[in-house]
Amino acid sequence: MEADLSYLDIDDFLIEMRKVAKECFRVLKPGKQCALLIGDTRRRRHVIPLGFKLINVFLETGFYLRELIIKRQHNCKTTGFWHDKSIKNNFLLLAHEYLPVFEKPAVSLETIKAKEEDVPLSIREKHYYCKKEISSLETTSVWIFPEKEKETLLAKNLIQRYADKQNYICLEVGSHMPSINRSDNLRINNYYKLAWIKSSFINNHHVAINVNAYLQMVRKAIDLVKPNINFGGYLVIDTSDVRISNRLMPLAKLIVDIIREKDLWLKEIVIVTTEPSERTRADKGRQETKPYLDIIHSYILVYEKR
Repeated sequence: MEADLSYLDIDDFLIEMRKVAKECFRVLKPGKQCALLIGDTRRRRHVIPLGFKLINVFLETGFYLRELIIKRQHNCKTTGFWHDKSIKNNFLLLAHEYLPVFEKPAVSLETIKAKEEDVPLSIREKHYYCKKEISSLETTSVWIFPEKEKETLLAKNLIQRYADKQNYICLEVGSHMPSINRSDNLRINNYYKLAWIKSSFINNHHVAINVNAYLQMVRKAIDLVKPNINFGGYLVIDTSDVRISNRLMPLAKLIVDIIREKDLWLKEIVIVTTEPSERTRADKGRQETKPYLDIIHSYILVYEKR
């Protein structure tokens, strides 16, 4: 249909959605919200981060991001044919959409600028010993693990799918880490099929950080390890959204924005969360309504080195 924007190519779609964003900003009262549902798409077996691109359109119009909700598509299950294809051709079935909630500022964005903390950051090498393989890899872009097994199952899925015979390195961007193996002294001499950059310290989603300093440290980790990734190998970045002064900071989107090298091709965006325990469900049932939603997901950005 002529009026259906979904028939447009990506660049034209974003141009038209910019008009939508400007009109939404014009008609909304200050302090009020608008939301939209958008998914990513795939071209030549790689992901086009359409959700992140559209978020940028609304942010550039003058909105700020109040929430970033992940909608899981429950009808996306890989069994039989698609399960085998996912393993054989090393791709994940897109099983998530984004529901960003934007707010028109009641005052200027300069006035409500989020307060960030100067937390010292450094990089160290982290080791995983995944001797026993898992029998069934995750095959969609939403990974849901039991709380106690999240770290182990996440590591095994990444290493087993993207590394070759344990040929990987893991670098951790963290705060208040011991001085040993800090980034200034870290040297990488081998070549790897998988380089995994973790940000474990923000997994509680409430840590106060300086976003620019964090992005600079992630960039430093990428520059440190990228020359040692084999062609056809993978750069994986583990990160999360955080809330600063009641504004949501979409760190995964911001990392995608700073990776512009043509030899790094975004292959997957994975959403990671945990199965809530019975106690967690009971606690949430007793909680009072909050003005903002809890952040319960993180992201895995998978880049292929071409």
